Formats: sequence, structure tokens, C-alpha cells
Amino acid sequence: MASTLFFGSESQSITNLDAKKIRQSPHAIVVNDFSIQTGILYKNKEVLENPIYWHKFIVNNAEDFSRDLVLKTILDHVQPMDLIPVFFLKEGSSASFLARNCGAAIEKICKDNLIIDNPYVKNQPFKLTIILRFSTTNDVKIDVSKNISKVLRKRTNPATATINLENFYQDSDLTEFCILSQPKLMSYVLHLSRLAKPKAIILSNNEIRSLVPIEALWGINVTSLDLRNNLIMSLTELEPLTQLKITELWLEGNPLCDNYDEHTYIQRVKEYCPKIERLDGVLLKHNGFPSFRRNFLCNSCGHNLVDQFLDYYFTSYDSSNRGMLKNLYHKGALFSLTADYHSTQLSSASAQLKRYKTHSRNLLSLADLSRSDLNLQQGSKAIIDLLNLLPPSEHDPYSFTVDLIHYSDVCAIVVVTGVFKELPETILDAERFMGFNRCFALESINGEYCIINEQMHVFNALTSQQVKAFKHERPIRPQMLPPAQTAKQKSQVITAMKLITNLTTEWAKKCLEECHYDFKSALALFVDLYKVDKIPADGFQN
Repeated sequence: MASTLFFGSESQSITNLDAKKIRQSPHAIVVNDFSIQTGILYKNKEVLENPIYWHKFIVNNAEDFSRDLVLKTILDHVQPMDLIPVFFLKEGSSASFLARNCGAAIEKICKDNLIIDNPYVKNQPFKLTIILRFSTTNDVKIDVSKNISKVLRKRTNPATATINLENFYQDSDLTEFCILSQPKLMSYVLHLSRLAKPKAIILSNNEIRSLVPIEALWGINVTSLDLRNNLIMSLTELEPLTQLKITELWLEGNPLCDNYDEHTYIQRVKEYCPKIERLDGVLLKHNGFPSFRRNFLCNSCGHNLVDQFLDYYFTSYDSSNRGMLKNLYHKGALFSLTADYHSTQLSSASAQLKRYKTHSRNLLSLADLSRSDLNLQQGSKAIIDLLNLLPPSEHDPYSFTVDLIHYSDVCAIVVVTGVFKELPETILDAERFMGFNRCFALESINGEYCIINEQMHVFNALTSQQVKAFKHERPIRPQMLPPAQTAKQKSQVITAMKLITNLTTEWAKKCLEECHYDFKSALALFVDLYKVDKIPADGFQN
């Protein structure tokens, strides 16, 4: 493929500076607004399919747009058809270029009436004219291999055997528009790169969709591949990597990353790169042994449970009403709290652990072990009462490390470590950074998990934790509506329930009472009852 892409290293080449000298063939065929209506493409099908013909594309209203903008817009429009532009020329408000072997792309443009939307200026699309058989490969010959090879040498680090092709088409030393999102161009560039015998290739930020051109690297010892910030939609695109011995791979920033949880993502990548040791900068294994992982799920089926539980729990805990967590604890749940002070940390000077240590059940600190049950909280009410005595907080979810160490349909054990801030309660209070470790034992009752045991450990944050904490903006969440407490609040919630569900006062009240006036839970109950047709016709307002 690469050897036939450009013509003749031994023949006389025409440069961009000579583009104006290229003469139009007397046999040229003009495709414009008028001729396209006459079936001109159908009549000249053999011209489109003949690789010896150069066709000229004229953008009539290129105005002040740059070469890169004009060509990228056109290439994006015809994806995935091949279109390799050469001899770009700007004259006044119009621009032109030549291309060949591009019959499918021409048909696509003509099908759209020679109009291509301009993403940068609304309601001002690019309008094209195409001149078929403008010239032939006998008259116009081009060789860009020397130029591309020169650029590749500049981008090669011999010491590390690395070729950096990031944002390749923007390289100022390229004489032609060489964008790697075009499979033929990418294949050609990778074919030329083989001469350097690279072990690592960086292909980030090139808008690459297809990895079929990676086949050009088969047979050489490439072990590291950086594909960050491209447009790869599916892991199935990694199929060409099966013939390489990839040990390091970067894929972050591609659309495919949003389609998989961490466990599935790693397992699927291993199907195509069985020797992989490092993925997106994270060490998966070293010398054949699994490495440390930030999050561990003993069973990928528990992913949704962990996500939903942690999201609801810590959002509620950080709210102004921790009482919302009462229904999450089993009525016989056990809870214990321990606290510890770490010296020589950034947080040490401002640390105040008294409110935690007052309720601490650190057995090593007890002089009288007969008092070991004194601070063991039992029952959901006792637990919530204690949580309400602790300082108001804001957790940093980006600091969390999560281990699901047991999961089944009956129970689960989740361990969470991370950082939170104590929020000032008066203008004199300082904002304090705290570290925590919480172990939740969950039991499934009637298909719903609840906490039956929790161990909470709190300490002033380590310096290594504090310097990394709260660097990401926390996503804004809708405020949770706390359960109604007073008669007035209950009346307001009943009215809201009636408006949303069209239930009668009696049935709205039934749903709310069943859920202890937790509005969100009452709405979920209504949906469940409605699905199984458990609400009689007279339960709705006329």
C-alpha cells in the first residue's frame, strides 16, 4: 500500500510552489451545481475508478480559513472514505487541491450537492467544484517520502528508540497535509518509521479512528504505544495489536474509555495485548506478578452496588441532615469509631480530634477492658445520633480508594479510604483536612442492601494525602430532600406527591408513611406499585 501511495522517488517532482503550473487536461470534466444534475458521475464512472487520474477540488468560498481547517473539515465529512489532498493552493477567496484514488469520497460529496458544513461558521457551508481528470500521473508526479522521512528523523529519540508522532499534521516542516486520521496516510507514515526500528511510538492527539494501519508495524519490536486523546470508539479496534508484543499502552481520552468499568476495561485490553504490564500509566503486573491497584473489586458484578452505595452514603453524610442515612443502617447494626493523631504532617498543627476520641473505641487505649462495649453503638438510632455529633464535612470522592473484598447475593464488604475536610462551624474555625478508613459490612434483605456493621477510623490527614486532595471540582448534585418531620412539612410533601403522581390524598399519604416521609423513597414505591397494578382506580384523582 505504502509503495503505491505516492509517485516516483526517481522522477521529477512538482512542489507546492509549482502548483500553479499544473495545466488542466483538455479532457477534464467539470462537476458543479449544474452538471451534477445531469448524471455526470454515472456517465464517467470509469474515470472515478481509474487510479492514474488526478482530480481537482476547488473550495469556492475558503475565504480567510487556513489550509488545515479547510482540509480537516473536508476529510471529516468524507470519513471513512480515503481522500489524500496534495498541492494545496490558496488564491483569493478560493482554495484548491489535487487528489486521486478517491472515487467514493467524490460520490459522497456529490451526494451532498457539493456542500460541506463549516463547523466554525454556521449557515456558511463550504461550496465545492470538482474537476475530474484534471491531470494524470504521467504529467504530475509527487514524492513526499523524503520530506516525511526528514520529519520522522527529527521526531525520533535514538536513545530510547521512541518516535513521537503527536499532532503530526501540525508539524511545520511537513510540506503536504499529512493527517494520521486518514488510514492510508497513517499506514504510509508508519511504514517509513520502520527504518528507525522503534520500540515505542506516540500517536496521541491525531484524531485516529481506525487502528488497521498499525499492521504496518508488524514484524518489528514495538512494545509501547501511546494512543491518548484520539477518536477510537471500541476496544475491538485493538485487533491489529494482537500481532505486536505490547507491554505498555495508553488509551485514555478516547470515547471507548467511557464504555467500560475498570475491571472489564483491563480484562478486554488483555485479550488484545496479553503481555501488557502498564495500562494508562498504571502498573498491572511486574515480572509476571499482579501489582498494586487503586481500586479492587473481588467480583465485577458488584460494581454497580459499590457505585450507588458510596454515592448515596457520602452525599447524605456530607449533607445538613445525616438522618437520611437512618434507613441505610439495619435496626440492629453495630458501629465503632477510632481516632488517631499523626505528628509531623501538614495537618498536625491544626488537628483537633477531641470530638472523635470522646467516642473512640480504641481497645489498645482502654485501661479497663470491661468498658470495651461502652462506645460500641448498636441500632440505627444510636448510630445516627453519634454521626450527628461529629463535625460537618465534605469528602473528596477523587481521593477514594475502594476495595470490595467480598460480594454475593447475601452480603458484601466494602472498605473505603480517602480524605475529607471538616467544614468551619464558626468564623473562628479553621478548615481541617482529615483522613479516614471505613469498613462497611452490608447484608441483603429483600433484595436491598443495608449496613449491619461499620468500623470507622479517623486521623489528621497525611501530608501525601493533603497535597493531592480537592484538586478536582466536585460535580454539582441536586440537593436531597430530607424526610419531613413537622406536621407542616408532611402536609407540603403530601401535596407535592399528589401533584407529581396524581394520587389521592389518602394514597399519597400511604406511600409517604410507608417510607417514613422520605420523598425519594415514596416516589420509588409509587413506581413499583404502579408497575404491578397495585393501586386501584379510585386511588387516583379524577
